[in-house]
Amino acid sequence: MYNTNYECRYYKNDIILEISKFTDDEKEYIRDIMYKEDLINIFYLKESDSFDCLNDILSNIYEKVKNNLDLKECMALSASRLLSKDEQFGLCILYSYDFMYLAHDCISDYLKSNLISDNLFNTL
Repeated sequence: MYNTNYECRYYKNDIILEISKFTDDEKEYIRDIMYKEDLINIFYLKESDSFDCLNDILSNIYEKVKNNLDLKECMALSASRLLSKDEQFGLCILYSYDFMYLAHDCISDYLKSNLISDNLFNTL
């Protein structure tokens, strides 16, 4: 299960900047909570779900996207940054804090249409 219509919010500065009375550490804490909420909403998770559930979901997504050459390249590159050649591991990295909002847009695009817009892919 994957929410292709969900829009990530954690990386959007306008939301965090509105909370100007908070320190930088507090803003990062808020952004971290928002990242977790985005992750839950993208994968239709419940707070009681374990990481095993997320691994199963990512395995399922990997099976759907593994033949797309652009995504394959991104997964391989991500994995190589941690000295791995495992593309499925690279997919997990694409859902890390730094990349999730970009990866989600690309994968959503692909799951909806079997294509990824050049603009989305180049941004990733």
